[in-house]
Parts: sequence; structure tokens; C-alpha cells
Amino acid sequence: MSAPNFCTECGWQRAGGAGTCQNCGHPFPDAIDGHDLSPKSFGVAVALCGVFGLAGIHHFYLGNILHGVFDLGLLVTAVYLLNLDNEPMVLLGALLILIDAIHSAIVMYYLFTGKTTDGAGRLVMYPGQRR
Repeated sequence: MSAPNFCTECGWQRAGGAGTCQNCGHPFPDAIDGHDLSPKSFGVAVALCGVFGLAGIHHFYLGNILHGVFDLGLLVTAVYLLNLDNEPMVLLGALLILIDAIHSAIVMYYLFTGKTTDGAGRLVMYPGQRR
């Protein structure tokens, strides 16, 4: 979707990729609540979160690199702890897996409700989700 260059309310020229008009504050048609819409595919983000959610691959796809590194590190640490012979460490690894799974479910919820942003702060939504 191409971003309009002029505000539909006042005709002011759009500044860069602004989500709202700099003159009157009216949101541009391709923006919701002052946020631009992400060019990243909603379907790909949901599929990656559903299949590879524990590894955080969806965060890498969306451009949230640090979040992805944290998720991947959490999974690697949990798998390492699960492979130790020390029972308390195995339990800690299982707890980390549970935390990562809950986190992935929360991220999936945010994806479905249109509250997830990509690395540039743009909303990731499916085409009919615009409010």
C-alpha cells in the first residue's frame, strides 16, 4: 500500500513516514492511532510465532532483534539445563521452557489483537483489522 503524500483533511504535505498530519493531527489512511502499518506480513509473523515461538524467530522477522536474541538465549539456556544431571537445574530448565511458552502465547495474543509492532514501531495487522 502506497502512503499518501497529502493529508485528506487539510492538504498538508506528509513529513517522511509520519502517521499523523503535522498540521492538523489527522491520521493518514494507512495509519492507526498515529502508527504506520508495517509492511511485514501478518500471516508470516503468526506462522513463525506458532511454529518457532519458543526460539523467537518471529521477533527476528519483525525486526525486533534484541527481543529475538533474548528469546533464543532463553531457549538455549533451558535446553542446556534440561540436559544436566542435576535435578534442580533440570527443574529450572523446565521452568524456563514454561516461561518461554507463556511469553510466546502472549505475543500471539498481541499479534491477533493488532498490538504488535515491528522494529520500526509500525503496527503489524492483517488487512481487515483496521479499526
